[in-house]
Amino acid sequence: MFSKIFLDHVNGWRKVNDAVHNKGGKIFVQLMHTGRVSHPLNLPVNGKVIAPSAEALKGEIWTDQKQMQPFPVPQEMSNEDIKNTIDEYVQSSKLAVEAGFDGVELHGANGYLIEQFINPTVNKRNDQYSSSPANRIRLALEIAQKAADAIGNDRLGIRVSPYGISNGMAIYDEIDETYSLLAEKLNELG
Repeated sequence: MFSKIFLDHVNGWRKVNDAVHNKGGKIFVQLMHTGRVSHPLNLPVNGKVIAPSAEALKGEIWTDQKQMQPFPVPQEMSNEDIKNTIDEYVQSSKLAVEAGFDGVELHGANGYLIEQFINPTVNKRNDQYSSSPANRIRLALEIAQKAADAIGNDRLGIRVSPYGISNGMAIYDEIDETYSLLAEKLNELG
């Protein structure tokens, strides 16, 4: 079932991408994971809201079924959830290239999952993905490395917004150090 859905999706985007290329254009797709910026009513049946930590976003989110609803407390991601999420980014990157996109931009800003891991005001984990800038950027680097290995580093970018405060992000003391380190490590990936 899923393979037919993915194939239909790829074929649909291929038509769009071919049209862009026929006019001499280039087109990238942006891949994101909302993390805690979600609600179970906006997910497939049995979908769960996951994030680096069980820290709910303050405020409400629109749902088609019940209109505005408070953000739920997300489930803290297990190591298996993290591995699956990385694999999903890689698979989505491969499908994007198969669909004819010229490249992929990882969305690491606006308070979505990658930035949730980077920002210590949201990331309250107590493992290899927390406690220091080097650990908090680990997820971004693992996704970038594996996606680059799958599609080529010349087809991959990442969007960051260090001083953004969207979706509950806050400015923190190590912000310059964190994003300088992230830029350095991403440059090492090429």
